[in-house]
Amino acid sequence: MPPPPPPMPAHWHCYRWTGDRRTYDDESARRPPHLVVQDISPQEWKQLAAAGPAFMASDVPPLEVPHWLLRPARMIKATFEAPDKASAWYRDQISEWSPSFRTDHDKDSSRQAERFTAADNRLSWGGDVVGGWYLRGTGFASVQVVACSANRIRPTIPCPMR
Repeated sequence: MPPPPPPMPAHWHCYRWTGDRRTYDDESARRPPHLVVQDISPQEWKQLAAAGPAFMASDVPPLEVPHWLLRPARMIKATFEAPDKASAWYRDQISEWSPSFRTDHDKDSSRQAERFTAADNRLSWGGDVVGGWYLRGTGFASVQVVACSANRIRPTIPCPMR
């Protein structure tokens, strides 16, 4: 008999970032100070985050999506308990930025509809949703909805709101 599915997260935190793509491409501020392969305790996560002041101060999206939860709560743009509300926030962000997307492929309404359906599906089972787009000029936009309490990828990262 297969194990039961993990419980649904208590809520989702939403993050949004825009900036120069060179800033986004610089991975040094996007990774915590130590590579963690296996999960560690909540206290160890807090110690790891505290050991990387540049990582903690950066608002550039981390390389691993659940690592947003290590960052200060002030970086959270919205929080939702219902997956459909989190998905609506995600859609709103993309709709706001889509006129500035660099490629017609990313602006295509049918492609965006597919992305929204996939986001609805992923959030309905407790997953995270991530999107990133190059903007006209040298910009980059990132929208991320991260499951919290508990995240399926990193269930022991504590909630930044507590």
